Amino acid sequence: MRVLFVVGNLGDYHVPRYQALLRLAQSRGHEVFLVEVFGKSGVYGFPQDRRAAFFDTHPANCVTLIEDAGEGDGHTFRVAGKIFSVLRSFAPEVVVTLGYNTNYSIVLCILKALTRRFSLIYMSDSKADDGKRYALKERLKRMLVSKFDAALVAGEKHRVYAESLGIPMERSRIGFDVIDVEYFSRMAREAASQAPEIRARFELPPRYVLCVSRFVSRKNIDLLISAFFRSGLHAAGVSLVLVGQGPGKDQLLEQIDRLGLAQRVVILSSVPNQHMPGLYALADFVVLASKFDQWGLCVSEAFAAATPAIVTRACGVANELVHDGANGFIVEPDDETALAERIKQLGTDSALRERFSANALNSVKRWTPALFASNTIELAESMIGSAGRTQEVA
Repeated sequence: MRVLFVVGNLGDYHVPRYQALLRLAQSRGHEVFLVEVFGKSGVYGFPQDRRAAFFDTHPANCVTLIEDAGEGDGHTFRVAGKIFSVLRSFAPEVVVTLGYNTNYSIVLCILKALTRRFSLIYMSDSKADDGKRYALKERLKRMLVSKFDAALVAGEKHRVYAESLGIPMERSRIGFDVIDVEYFSRMAREAASQAPEIRARFELPPRYVLCVSRFVSRKNIDLLISAFFRSGLHAAGVSLVLVGQGPGKDQLLEQIDRLGLAQRVVILSSVPNQHMPGLYALADFVVLASKFDQWGLCVSEAFAAATPAIVTRACGVANELVHDGANGFIVEPDDETALAERIKQLGTDSALRERFSANALNSVKRWTPALFASNTIELAESMIGSAGRTQEVA
């Protein structure tokens, strides 16, 4: 089986997933070709070290179509021409692409319809409660998604949403939003043994609650700050560390000053991925207070570092990775009172944190690149023979 794997930019999160996919495919006698559409990330401003290390090995069957552009830069016609060229030369039986509405996934969808030479699988972490849904937009989306053959999604609620768009349950699998758990766990253990150096490097307080998130409205950072204040932990010497950046930073700084929390809230604008395990390992727990979040990879990372979490019900990890009262807490979005109570409870009960910590690490052990690889290959293998492909792409 020949599998073409197409991603906008092979960032640090995608590298271990792709490597696991490549290893499994090769062990089963399959051939995989990687297409990175853009050489620049449209999401992350800091260097992607794992991506750089990957490309430094000069991997075979791998190409970047447009080196000097990012995913928000367009170039649809250039992308279309280059993808068509790769399809002609590699002649895949199955194509796996990121998203169903990126310019390159739409190009692939059109080429599939015109040639009928390959099956098409999209990867996505969309779910039904990711903001307000509009009937007309959902109908248009179903028309597009119906052209795909299968989907690799984040979790079970994401499978339900994929089904609503026309992908039957038997043609979807979970495991898209996974992390390199072994790497994060190892780095977290090392960080715990070097706590003084890490605290000094980032000027971290002795005890802190951690939030890793962009400073945008839907992430509810302002509500988290208010809930942290109401919890009273700041008066007990516990701080709140915010890792992120975004247009809402100035408003958050004003709120912090207004509440008198300037000495208890630390903002780290940008922390490279290789240093994040240390921040997770030294935190009491993490909080993701989003109005909605497709998944919440920061929670996966925290769990790999044996750090529990408080999340909202509208986060993808809720009831998939985070289980209320077992390895963390789940609250309703925008419920500041409940969030404050849970922050206080977890921040003042060390025995509870210890129990949640052990359960968190055990819970995340399933959500690894191996899960991503096995479910992707299983889907791809199930696609073989699903469409007539007797001629090469013209």
